Amino acid sequence: MPIEDVKPEGVLHMEEKKTFCRICEPHCPMLVTVDRDEALSMRPDYSHPSGGVACHKGLSFLDVHADPDRLAYPRRRKGPKSCLGGSFEDVSWDFALNDISGKLAALLEKYGPNSIAVYTGNPLAFDSRGATSVGDFVEKVGTQMRFSANPQDAQNKCLVACEIYGSPLVLTVPDLYETDYLLCIGANPVVSRWTTASIPQDSGKVLDDIRGRRGKIRFVNPRCVESSRKELDEMVLIKPGTDVYFLAALVDRILEVTGRQCSLVEIYGKNFDHLVKFVSDFPAQKVAHVTGVSAGQVNQIAMEILAADSAAFHLSTGVNQSGQGVLAYWLNEMLSLITGNLGKKGGNYKPVGFVDGFTSTQGVTTVETSLGNLRFPNPMGPMSMPGAILADLIEAGDIRALIVVSGNPLLSIGDENRTKLALEKLDILVSVDIFPSCTAELSDYMLPATDFLERADVALLPNMMQSVPYVQFTEAIVEPKYERRHIWWIFSELLQRLSLVSSDENNHNDNGFHLVDAFLAAGNLSVELLRDVPDSLILLHQLEPESFFERCLVHPDKRIDCCPDLFFSSGLFVRCEEFYNELEALFDQLMLITLRTPFMHNGWMNNVDKFRRGKHANNPLYINDFEAEKLDLVEGETVRVSSDAGSLYAIVSISNDLRPGVVAMSHGYGQGAASQLRVASQRPGVNSNRLAPTGWDSMEPLSYMSRLSAIPVTISKILTWED
Repeated sequence: MPIEDVKPEGVLHMEEKKTFCRICEPHCPMLVTVDRDEALSMRPDYSHPSGGVACHKGLSFLDVHADPDRLAYPRRRKGPKSCLGGSFEDVSWDFALNDISGKLAALLEKYGPNSIAVYTGNPLAFDSRGATSVGDFVEKVGTQMRFSANPQDAQNKCLVACEIYGSPLVLTVPDLYETDYLLCIGANPVVSRWTTASIPQDSGKVLDDIRGRRGKIRFVNPRCVESSRKELDEMVLIKPGTDVYFLAALVDRILEVTGRQCSLVEIYGKNFDHLVKFVSDFPAQKVAHVTGVSAGQVNQIAMEILAADSAAFHLSTGVNQSGQGVLAYWLNEMLSLITGNLGKKGGNYKPVGFVDGFTSTQGVTTVETSLGNLRFPNPMGPMSMPGAILADLIEAGDIRALIVVSGNPLLSIGDENRTKLALEKLDILVSVDIFPSCTAELSDYMLPATDFLERADVALLPNMMQSVPYVQFTEAIVEPKYERRHIWWIFSELLQRLSLVSSDENNHNDNGFHLVDAFLAAGNLSVELLRDVPDSLILLHQLEPESFFERCLVHPDKRIDCCPDLFFSSGLFVRCEEFYNELEALFDQLMLITLRTPFMHNGWMNNVDKFRRGKHANNPLYINDFEAEKLDLVEGETVRVSSDAGSLYAIVSISNDLRPGVVAMSHGYGQGAASQLRVASQRPGVNSNRLAPTGWDSMEPLSYMSRLSAIPVTISKILTWED
């Protein structure tokens, strides 16, 4: 060895590598300092053309990456599934994959493809090779039992886009950089960013810029969100689960003022009269009692929108999960249309992407089950099976095997106890993850996956959602340790062992990017090309907002369906009236909403010690002074919270950010049964989804969304722990 290659012990070999965060939509740019294949620190990459600045969650990912509780080797269960925290043993990859594929092959032969189900969590969406390879696995196995976090998140939006525009991918984005008015419903972007929109993270600067140019912002939420400015009177405190009636009243009032005249509707719309008829049944004066928003407030907001040179509308997860996400998002899009703000600078538009085309939906895909049939747009695209009936399908024997990828359905789906009992009955349950979650504790096999610092990647997810459009590639920052494997490799190996992949495909798939390249090819791009350009990044030229009408109207007649017949024929309108009557009857009932916190991001952050200290060690039940006084509750007291679906114990925390009649809890907690996660199991908090209903009747028609928010609850003091 040459002398110059011999370095004294302890000398650093540091270099800084560019990459991007993969925990939420903005894909914030990062610089990672590395020494001898060890990631030492992370900081924002201020030179990135998007202007995005990584937040504390992304910059804390090293705590996740280096967590000693991460899965390191394939593990096989030794004890019965009913014993959470049971004994596991390390096995080789060959042993695990051969045993798993053997069991899957037997089920395929005996029960058919739909006996095998796959559930994918949110992190998979940020793994380009993993997501495309899991999709390929599902297609080659032939199963329709594809579950994901989307029916607990935003599947209503995909369904609405399909019906009104013709494709589930036509999800509009608010033009935050040019708008004079923003109506933001069920969202708290300073804490949880802009979902289904990839807006560079800026800690709220984009909102301050709207205010700085004398624009107006209105947040509609059951609590005063951190994104709002109280001194500017930006909050409209609405009752949970009533957003659809507020939006109907707002549309009705605007149509009344404008005389139902809108040039965009005349040029591009159809079935407009049916929209007018629907909203006329919910005028502001009538619904004020149910929504908690007065007719005067509705009129004021209508006048503000009409007076603004431009107005943008954004509806997010809080509404999606509250039982009527389809009709609420439909009315959100109609607001943009009837006020002339769709496809307009400062309004709502569709960003360009490196793939900028929309496949028209043709007919429906029917999934037959022993419980009944489900219908999906064809092709299904981002839509997936409802988690609300996963337990039912297992209990009925439809599903015999489940592969969970980067997900934790035991916490993400309602009725945890019932889901647990169902998972125990599977012939085989496999968890592919970076952590031994409480779902993994029930598994027959835990397979250790890589995290985003350990894999090369292309930012596919934000395509056509970016306010600053670009496409970027990143090399792996460090090599995987121990026996961790990429998700694409795991599913490629399973396909080979199931004899469902040709030798040509196997030879071609030497790095897992062949499916990603097939996607990039539609934009005349490739991974090789991205590797070779400076910073592995290509900026895209943003098209004018007005291009929306040429690019995004995918129905054969190139029209926007202002009131799809399917909404009526599926019973959504009748259901909306029934919900209204129920909400009138529940006037004095406490309603539970979900509350996002800066110290949790779904499930992977709940083993990070610094995020689980002090008041953030657990997730309390937030309640305001007024309700606490009525129930004789004090800060720190433990109470029982009950719904029709279940009950839990929670610690009271007083928060006057909530409107009267509303209580709140944060999602992502409750991993007490994950015995191998030392922080999460010792400070588990409570799984608030225990209070959420499951089953066929619990989900929203058409979108199959679970109801995880706006849940009627009762709160009782604990007299004895036997209570």
